[in-house]
Amino acid sequence: MSANAHLMVAERGTLNFDETGVYTVISLSASNFLAADTDKDRHLSFTEFKQGKEAIFKQVLAGIYMQQGEQIQYLEGLMLSPQASHHGNGREIDQIIVMGKFMNVDHTKNLSFHNVFYGDKAHSSVEITAKYKRLGLKKAFVLTSKKQGERVF
Repeated sequence: MSANAHLMVAERGTLNFDETGVYTVISLSASNFLAADTDKDRHLSFTEFKQGKEAIFKQVLAGIYMQQGEQIQYLEGLMLSPQASHHGNGREIDQIIVMGKFMNVDHTKNLSFHNVFYGDKAHSSVEITAKYKRLGLKKAFVLTSKKQGERVF
């Protein structure tokens, strides 16, 4: 018997605050990164991901950020984890899990989270849950291609 699991539910993400910053995990559709689809079959294979990884990293670093006034904070320690579809042949990537940390952000000063990745579907969205457990703060919000940012707390 086999079991399949993802690190994060598709098109969802978490922002976990502590005194040092914000740990982020977000699952994005692989269709956001079809520039890496070298055979143009509209599917991203593990080989294509590996070959296009540097460009995908740059894309993610530019497209997921936190903003406080005029200051923009980008992810540090970025890790990407490609996830195969449970319903496919195991060779195609369904989701890419993005993990990293925003350093030196202040949740009390108009901090907003931004994401520019919504896949190739017309009405796609990403659900985000932000938590600062020690302070008892929690907020859930939905981002879309028309509303790419939201104040966190």
